[in-house]
Amino acid sequence: MVVIIEADKAHADEIADARSVLLVHRAEPDGLCWGCHEVSCRFAWFPCPQARWAQRVLAADGGDGR
Repeated sequence: MVVIIEADKAHADEIADARSVLLVHRAEPDGLCWGCHEVSCRFAWFPCPQARWAQRVLAADGGDGR
């Protein structure tokens, strides 16, 4: 008999979202967040709130949060 255990989809989605956020929200040479400027047309220092959230989610999951 094969038993399939489904992982928590909400948690997996949150991890995927956090990884996606960190792909976009990264530091420019001047210290500003590239993602905030390009996506939201606003200026924010890196790490911006979105990047900090993503880093916390990945760190809690055992990732390095980078």
